Amino acid sequence: MGELSAVISRFPAQELIILRLYARMPEFRSLCEDYATARCALQRWIEDERKAEDFRRLSEEIELEIQELVENSVDWNRH
Repeated sequence: MGELSAVISRFPAQELIILRLYARMPEFRSLCEDYATARCALQRWIEDERKAEDFRRLSEEIELEIQELVENSVDWNRH
């Protein structure tokens, strides 16, 4: 569950929501895995500016997807 800690460290205020989504949504688990992989690759290729930028961009795209799911979950729970 290292992928989960990567996401929680990025969005610590939403930890409980992240844990719930991770437990209930296979697509969210997959996003968490992808995010952890992209962050790991970014660290691996940090010295290669071009590759690092690709993985930085990918990480940011996945972060947006995660954030959207978290926000939608919060909105859904309010109604």
